[in-house]
Parts: sequence; C-alpha cells; structure tokens
Amino acid sequence: MADARTYDDSGYWYPDRSTKTGVELLNAMRRYRSAEVAMRQRTRDTMQLGPTDMAAVRHLLQARQRGTVVKPTGLAAHLGITTASTTALVKRLVAAGHVERRADPSDGRGFVLVATDNGDDTVRSHLTGVHARMIAAADRLSATTLTEMSAFFEEMTAAMDDAATGDLVPDDARSAGAVALPAHH
Repeated sequence: MADARTYDDSGYWYPDRSTKTGVELLNAMRRYRSAEVAMRQRTRDTMQLGPTDMAAVRHLLQARQRGTVVKPTGLAAHLGITTASTTALVKRLVAAGHVERRADPSDGRGFVLVATDNGDDTVRSHLTGVHARMIAAADRLSATTLTEMSAFFEEMTAAMDDAATGDLVPDDARSAGAVALPAHH
C-alpha cells in the first residue's frame, strides 16, 4: 500500500515543490473532465440514450456533416461493438427518431444509417450553448497560449494513450517529477 505521507491535498504524489502550478493545472483538468462527464450524462438522460447510443448519434451526425455514408458494419467498427449489438442499437435509435435506415446508394441491396433532423436538433438544443461558451473562452486566448495549450494537451493525450497501452516507462514518469508508487502485494 502507498505511504499516505507522499500525497498532498491535491491527491497527487509529487515531491514537495516550490511551485505547484503544474498540479493546479492537472486539478483544473480533473474538474473540467468531471464537469464534462456530468454534462454528457445529463444530455444522454434527457435524450434517453446510453453512452454507446449517444456515441452512435454523434458519429452519424459527423458523417452527415461530412457528406459520407455509414453502413451498420462501419458503425459497429467505430463503436467497437458486435454487429448483433449494432442491430439492437439501430432499432432503438430508429424507434426514438434519431436515425433513419436508407437504401444504400452504392448497391441498393443493403442500407446506410443517417442521423435525422430530430437527432440533430435534440443534440444541438442541449449543446449549442455550452459549445458557444467553450469557443468564446478559447477565442480569448492569445495565439502563443493556444499553441502552448495545444502542445500541452497533445502531450497529455500521449501520456494517457501510453498508459492505456502499457507503453509508459516508469523512468518517463520520474523524469517528469513524479514519485513511483510502491508495488501492491
């Protein structure tokens, strides 16, 4: 078990530092992530959609915006679910009025999935205000700050991806100023 004395009020186990701006930024990211998760949950609850259903609607709305078609097999691959699960998901989304099945224009035998105006309107009614506030906040930043923040978020994304794939070497974390946790036995 980890030595509780290595943790500070932030919940991180970094060594004592003269400045904690990095930890403060990471805590701000945690608060943002918690707020985003809660907002997405409220949107799904209002639309009566589960997380996978909402991800499907979002994917189909993006495809519609790009002018591309999505077949059920493509949706299954995007969501990482089986074709049987996709069939059930599509039935729910069609019944709720968020998605339509249309004849596949390339062969006429199969079908493609298209987000409906109803699905688009519902998502927009919930997210337009929050997106406008997010864009306004980002637009107030200087070009230098935007460049630095973009690089920072790319580095954070790489750290999360590496941790998810097991590619994070303990020395990487130590060189960043973190203290290794004792092994659990």
